[in-house]
Amino acid sequence: MKPPTLDISIGMTVYATPYEGIGGRLRVKLEDFLVEEVLEDIVFKHISEKPMKQGCYVLYSLTKRGLDTLHAVKIVEKIFGARVNYLGIKDADAIASQYITIPADAERSQLSLPDRITLKKLGYLPYPLNRSHLIGNRFSIKIREVERRQNIPQIIDAVLKKGVPNYFGYQRFGSRRPVTHLIGRALVKRRFDEAVNILLTYTTKDEKDDIQQARKILSENYLNADPEDLPPTLDLERQVLKSLRAQPNNYVRALRSIPLRVRRLFVNAYQSYIFNRTLSKAIEDGEELSSIYQSDLYAEVIGVKILEARRAEGKIDNSKKVVLLCPLVGYNFKEEDFGRLGQYASKVLLEEEVSPRSFYIDEMPELSVGGGVRAATIVLTGLNTQISEEVLSLETTLGKGCYITSLLREVMKPQDPVKAGF
Repeated sequence: MKPPTLDISIGMTVYATPYEGIGGRLRVKLEDFLVEEVLEDIVFKHISEKPMKQGCYVLYSLTKRGLDTLHAVKIVEKIFGARVNYLGIKDADAIASQYITIPADAERSQLSLPDRITLKKLGYLPYPLNRSHLIGNRFSIKIREVERRQNIPQIIDAVLKKGVPNYFGYQRFGSRRPVTHLIGRALVKRRFDEAVNILLTYTTKDEKDDIQQARKILSENYLNADPEDLPPTLDLERQVLKSLRAQPNNYVRALRSIPLRVRRLFVNAYQSYIFNRTLSKAIEDGEELSSIYQSDLYAEVIGVKILEARRAEGKIDNSKKVVLLCPLVGYNFKEEDFGRLGQYASKVLLEEEVSPRSFYIDEMPELSVGGGVRAATIVLTGLNTQISEEVLSLETTLGKGCYITSLLREVMKPQDPVKAGF
């Protein structure tokens, strides 16, 4: 079964299971998509009711409804007048609970929050949260309008036995406008004018009409466009346009007008695209991602927590809970470090006409990435399903960095991911 064009455009060119998907729709209601972060137990052991010393932090649970993490954090930072530490980026079209910390000296007794954001104070910590504190995410999902409920048992059984490719999901690239990796590719290739042009003008039929119209105007001559005429949601585009009007040919300066977190997401998205293509190539060649062979890089798993990376000295028994690791390419990438999957990553780099060194961006060194590793298959625990009429309820906990949409894609196999709610 061939995936839709959107999937192929972000590197997901295959499915792991041969069965026809169940179809259906996600996010018919906001309450259909619930996600909650799971933290290391040690964090809760360190919480105190009162500030312990100068320089400590306040831990909050932030619940957002229909709002993406970056905008939610921006709102909270403005309210507190302080930098917020957060652990992961969650879907906008969901009810998501995640943890944040702020410096204790920025704490306020009275907060005026928008309706879509709720903050619950949990106590004080002697340190800010960082990515090492996050174990995974707990999900409760409803798939409505299921078309082929008879396929559910065999698909779920295959998912549990064979695993699902740990693809970076649609939201990493933008479901309605899959563009972040294209900007990232232009940055890695030092085509800064192209990166700006893609950011301002690239559009799809799934964007709103007013945004499509705005991008059409920008594509004709963006230097003649008034930044204040852009739709409110195009805040990044407005910043870049203002910078270009001040210095028309200084594309690096224009790109640097974008917050660093967002700029890094562009390069990370290009890494993610190469990762997706690497997995797809391996699967197309018949590689078994659920098995570990000699020279492969792998890690043991406890629950959904991935332990230290190791190199296999021989085939590892499938009865052990282990996961194959796949490279996230960067300037430190070496093919020989990754066993079977290293050669597939090298093939993708060759086709993309980039080298590991390309990921050190001299003109913007703050965007350079050394690379890393990531599980080749989704790490999950407690996959529970219940079918009622045309609704499939699914609950599970996924490891850090695993996308529930990649699991749901394998189950549903949507012909049009955007219409299906992805």
